[in-house]
Amino acid sequence: MNSNQLLFHRIRENWKYKYKIIKTIIDWTILIYIVVPAAVITIFVYRSWWIAPPFWIASVPFSLLFAVFFFLLWGGNFKTYIREADIIFLRKNEKLMLGMKRGGIIISYLTEVLSAVFLAVLISPLWIIHYELSLKELVLFFGIWVSLRWLVMAVNGQLNVHLKGWRNLIRSIPVVVGAGSIWWLSYKALQSGGLLLVFMIIILNGIASMLLLKKRFTTIHTFEQDLSIDEKDKSKYTEMIFGLSMDIEKLPKPKPVRKSPRLYSKSNRIFKTRSPRNGFLELFIKATTRDMEYVRGYFQVLGITVAAIIFLPPLWLKITLAAVGVLFLTVWIGSVWHKLIGSHPFTKKYSGDEGYIKGKQIVTAVLLIPFVIICLLNVWILPWIHSFLPFF
Repeated sequence: MNSNQLLFHRIRENWKYKYKIIKTIIDWTILIYIVVPAAVITIFVYRSWWIAPPFWIASVPFSLLFAVFFFLLWGGNFKTYIREADIIFLRKNEKLMLGMKRGGIIISYLTEVLSAVFLAVLISPLWIIHYELSLKELVLFFGIWVSLRWLVMAVNGQLNVHLKGWRNLIRSIPVVVGAGSIWWLSYKALQSGGLLLVFMIIILNGIASMLLLKKRFTTIHTFEQDLSIDEKDKSKYTEMIFGLSMDIEKLPKPKPVRKSPRLYSKSNRIFKTRSPRNGFLELFIKATTRDMEYVRGYFQVLGITVAAIIFLPPLWLKITLAAVGVLFLTVWIGSVWHKLIGSHPFTKKYSGDEGYIKGKQIVTAVLLIPFVIICLLNVWILPWIHSFLPFF
């Protein structure tokens, strides 16, 4: 087996692993009733953008579009498809291992180019029809984006991937400031028509990323760093997919031992009145607010659904998606409640009691209120205000 065969074998294994994870949360019911309709709706919405730009794009300045794509620069890595056992078996064959690493890095470059092409096709109707910019400028814009993403990925590949928490945050500040400066300079150059300067920035970003990757590309002595990057990327993907399904039992993340939690360190009572209903509510509030995974999951579900409602132009699609969103959010809240309260050894024996049922109903109603208010604002109230105040 040569290096190319080994590389594609591992890429195939990687995709099989991802497919297996996705299958655990997407069954045939979800595929038929959610994924397929969402894909069909997306196609019709995209076609409508070529006919007439959506109304919401009028309030999106070009600078905001640049800011949105700046946030899309982060999260990628140059993968080499190294495995832990390679230190024993593959490291003896330096040529085979180095060839696989080089192939993985080159494929990572090409994958980011394909991502840029997809995003360019996605926003091309808005770029050409609404902003009235040329196709050449669109190509240069995504040339800047993908080259700067290469550079950010290369810089992150040189940093210590084991740093967590505030140390990782402090270390990331210079990277964000540097990338932001290049992105701002690119915005000014593109806006002023300095296409030659934009082209030079693309070339310099590409060259800088290659120089930073030179050691990983030419030697096998970066094995530990390569392995850490690949494992981090793999675990991040797994956590993201599993985070979409609260029904899948996940191993608890290791946390530093503390003498007392940050919130409710003295077991403060939230409700003065003691009742079974308030007891269940207090348990749920403390368990969810002490673990950011649940808070983050709630805002992710809320944010994604609300964003989809805003971007869908027809009113009937907004109302349909809002109804589906209420149903999905209700199921998600019920899953979290069951995991924290309903399946706990100390509380599951009370699952049929009135206090348990009322507590769950109150939690569901309270967490649905922000979503319902946002949907009402977007579907009826804001268009009504806009009809009287066109500038709003």
